[in-house]
Amino acid sequence: MDQLAWNPEWETGFSDIDEQHQRMLREFNDFLDAVQKGIHRDHIKGLLEFLIDYLDTHCEEEELQMRATGYPRLVEHKADHDQKRARARTLLDASSSDPETMLAEVLAFVVDWMENHIKVEDKLMARHLVQFARRAPGG
Repeated sequence: MDQLAWNPEWETGFSDIDEQHQRMLREFNDFLDAVQKGIHRDHIKGLLEFLIDYLDTHCEEEELQMRATGYPRLVEHKADHDQKRARARTLLDASSSDPETMLAEVLAFVVDWMENHIKVEDKLMARHLVQFARRAPGG
């Protein structure tokens, strides 16, 4: 499989958020390189452990920003974060028993995250954050 290229449609306009998303994509592309070299068995667990740590940190940062600015879709957005966190942990648990079948599931997880969560939910959040900044004194 070819590597996933950064899609400008995923950009939120917030460099810290976009850099975190790009880091996640780089980690996933490193995983795809390992798959192509036939050494993905050892990398599945590492990628999933990275994703779990990444999700915990990244999602918490987004949730703090949403709470601080009164984001009206906080509950829905956080629920999606919680679902992603749970899914990553489920994939990690399953990876030790059957790493070969995990490849398609991990790929689907990352693509769904990029195409649905980042492209839709994070863009909505970013628009709210921009509007909030404009309304703030000195904004």
